[in-house]
Order: sequence, then C-alpha cells, then structure tokens
Amino acid sequence: MDDLSAEDLAAAAGCSRFALHRAFMAHFGFAASDYQRQLRLRAARRLIAGGHPVAEAAVRSGFTDQAHLTRWFRRCYGITPGTFANG
Repeated sequence: MDDLSAEDLAAAAGCSRFALHRAFMAHFGFAASDYQRQLRLRAARRLIAGGHPVAEAAVRSGFTDQAHLTRWFRRCYGITPGTFANG
C-alpha cells in the first residue's frame, strides 16, 4: 500500500493540511489517518482470511510490523489477527 502524507493530500486538494484535516473531519467524522488505518486493517483482514501469515499480511497492508498490526487489530476488532486466522 502506498502511503500518502498529509502534505500530498493537501497539495492535491489545493489547501493547507490543516484545512484538509478540518474538511475531512467535517465530512467524514474522523481524521484521514484514521481512514487510512481502517483501509490497512481491511486489507490485512483480507490477506489473513486468504491464508497469508499474519507477519506477511502486516507488511503487505502497510503496518510497520506484526506487533503494530496486532495492536490495532485488537483495538478495532476485539481479537488478535492470530485468533481471526484460526477462527
């Protein structure tokens, strides 16, 4: 997954990153970084469901490492990626 910085998004939108943040929050109700994290979690979940090892799914979906994915996966879904894979 390619990362886009707040500066990249703001430049594409033709505004400051602070204006982008306010507009994104007003329209979607959460920050662009939270949206990006949700996309990464969904990608990791698909990879794990497809039989990929958790560590590979973490890296391929844009997380720093397996621990980073596990922390966010548990926070958002209430279970670890390993439990999800075995369930």
